[in-house]
Amino acid sequence: MSAIAANAVRSPLSALARQAFKSFRQSARIVEGPTEALPSAGPSQRADWGRIARTRLGVAAVYFPALGGFLSWPFISKAFLDGHM
Repeated sequence: MSAIAANAVRSPLSALARQAFKSFRQSARIVEGPTEALPSAGPSQRADWGRIARTRLGVAAVYFPALGGFLSWPFISKAFLDGHM
């Protein structure tokens, strides 16, 4: 190895670059997740469709009227004020 190459390997900039690459590699591993399947703790359970439907209908009963009121407030205010502004 030449003296220039040896000096470049030991320079602080290359150490900083190695550390940045190492942290990038670790963050990529975290995002990737486990590579093997997780063991099953027990038998899988059936879906509770009644509970799911009740939950979704409850959310829809609040969401759609609130969304409709929020999006239609200009029309409601125009009718309420009737040009008296």
